[in-house]
Amino acid sequence: MKAATIVCALVIIASLASGASAADSEKIIRSALYPGWGQIRSGDYGRGMIFAGGELVSLMGLFISDLQYDRAVEDYEAARAAYFAADYIGDAEYYYDRMREKWDDAENLNTYRNAFLGAAIGIWVVNLVDAAIGEDEELSGLSLR
Repeated sequence: MKAATIVCALVIIASLASGASAADSEKIIRSALYPGWGQIRSGDYGRGMIFAGGELVSLMGLFISDLQYDRAVEDYEAARAAYFAADYIGDAEYYYDRMREKWDDAENLNTYRNAFLGAAIGIWVVNLVDAAIGEDEELSGLSLR
């Protein structure tokens, strides 16, 4: 959490020091706080919703895979304790196989966690780059002609 706070502070300082207009600085700051927010506030609804939706999906995937990982680790620990407490060879083999299975489950879920975390960070970085150098097109008003 400290790293995220430091990165957000650096982004805010860089946007203020870059000499960008107040609207551009506001867009960058809002985008640093949550991807897509700056784009939506400046009128780029499509890009903003893509960034916000992608970040939401990534964070939800990270949250769910983290919960599942914790459960798999708890199951592994229970199987490990049962394996060491087994006094019959059949029970020991069963709990050893179960322990290996839960270890593999935890490894797979850790891979998913890392993938979702990478996606969330990647979306955040691309969002900031888009907010900083994305061109604001002049939106024309609606016409009924």
